[in-house]
Amino acid sequence: MVLPILLALAAPPLLQWMEPESVQPGQRGVCVTEWRNGERIEIPVEVLGLLDAAAPERTAVLVRLADQRLAGSGVVAGMSGSPVYVDGKLLGAVAFGFIFARDPLAGVTPFAQMRAIAAGPDSAAPPAFPLASLVALAARQVPISEALAAMAVTRPGGPLPVAVGGLPPAGGLAREVLAAAGLEALPAGGGAEVAGVPEAGDMIAALLAWGDAVVAAGGTVTARQGDTLWAFGHPLLSLGSVRLPAARARVVAVQDSYQVPFKLFSVGRPFGTFVADRPAGVLATAGDPPAGVPVRVAVASGGDQRQWLFRMAELPTLEPLLLAYLVQASLTARGAAIGEASVHTELEATFADGRQVTLAHAARGADALAQAAVFAGAACAVFVTSPFPHPPLAAVDVRLSRWEQPLGATIVEATPARTTVSPGETLPVTVRLQPYRAPAVLRSLSIQVPPDALPGDLDLVVADGAAFSDYRLKAEGVEPADFAGLLAEAARLEGSTALVLALESRERGVAYPGASQPALPPSWAATLATGLGRRSPQRLKTAIVASARWTAPYPLEGALRIPLSVRRSLEQP
Repeated sequence: MVLPILLALAAPPLLQWMEPESVQPGQRGVCVTEWRNGERIEIPVEVLGLLDAAAPERTAVLVRLADQRLAGSGVVAGMSGSPVYVDGKLLGAVAFGFIFARDPLAGVTPFAQMRAIAAGPDSAAPPAFPLASLVALAARQVPISEALAAMAVTRPGGPLPVAVGGLPPAGGLAREVLAAAGLEALPAGGGAEVAGVPEAGDMIAALLAWGDAVVAAGGTVTARQGDTLWAFGHPLLSLGSVRLPAARARVVAVQDSYQVPFKLFSVGRPFGTFVADRPAGVLATAGDPPAGVPVRVAVASGGDQRQWLFRMAELPTLEPLLLAYLVQASLTARGAAIGEASVHTELEATFADGRQVTLAHAARGADALAQAAVFAGAACAVFVTSPFPHPPLAAVDVRLSRWEQPLGATIVEATPARTTVSPGETLPVTVRLQPYRAPAVLRSLSIQVPPDALPGDLDLVVADGAAFSDYRLKAEGVEPADFAGLLAEAARLEGSTALVLALESRERGVAYPGASQPALPPSWAATLATGLGRRSPQRLKTAIVASARWTAPYPLEGALRIPLSVRRSLEQP
């Protein structure tokens, strides 16, 4: 008989809750929540009634919080999840208040709904971010705002307040990036000396990024049953099944406000994992937290170099925007956040199967920092939202060099030594570059005409690498057929520090998923265009038949086209 008794003593106490239909207006209870300096307080509540249409298939209980500390401000952001007890039973979690409220009314999510939260199947995959959009962004053919909109997350109920600490305040583009992720920044701190598994009424944090900086959503634990915890009483981002580190947090102070009062808190040690993000709240389990995706951001500026080591949550929906935020914040931590600048970016992505891909990008101008950050996020989006089966992102290394002046040049003119060429000959080309606030520079390059070039028209294309990559991708019509093909095409993306000379013929070809066959004999092109069992063949009107490059010490901008003609091989110059 000893063993059953010991097992009973070791089992966690059973939760007792009440159904929302059984609560009556006028009943009184108490709300437990963490307040200043980590103190847990009890706030008297009065039940006002039911809100049957609080949300689809959702009921909320409306209560009044009778505490002078809430007079004139209402529910404080960070109270979400605070348990409300009536007659000694758990009614539910404080879930929402009202902006500019003078009467502290709160909506309570019944625990009867929260206890049904389950991890369930994996969440739906986010919409794919096409490689063509990344290339167009690098070539400045797509506005930054449009790229952010393509990566945006729509959160029900408006932005989620998150604590941000360790990097500059989230203003300007950083604010826009967080807003695109459905987040709104509040100041925070890290390294709180608080650990262990929290209890009902304690502050809790969901870590989105951590390490040398922290981005965390704070709320309150509603209930704990052994190693299982329920919190928030509302969704974080409605992502379904998730893997987010769950950490202890401690309230430092409470900022009163007629608009949105909020708790200022510091983040403590992780104790477990958030496994579900559902309309009625979030579910967490105690144990080893997820490791996250390692992110290293190194910034060289003015002879000085600094690097930050972060981890970001393993959420493909958020990874691109989190990476863009970390890059932007790191750049502004090493110099001016606004004004003319130049930034060179090298991004290396490593995947769980060991494959790697490296991309380069360069930008100058008043939005150079924004271009670098959004490019990093968009590159991440191409990989983690790929429609092809692919391994998870394992690590990201971003190396940045920035100058607080718009170093660079515009391609203003290209002059070939002659406009009539012979097959196999080398054609000298002089390119005039106009640097920023400096005299023009002449650069001499050469390109070889293919020995098998056919008589007729031939165009000389002179462009910066990013613009050429955008044009080449469209001209070749390549659509990757698998993830390996996507990585191969991404690796061909050139930064704008490259000065590209290319010869383009009017020979026709064919492109189909996974391959491109430009410059084919007419009979071959006609045959392949029928498909031969392949889907969606595309006729190509031109073909790049030769190219040459020079790497500039600064970003370039511009694209030119000069018509040439190829003489018959027997003709004399």
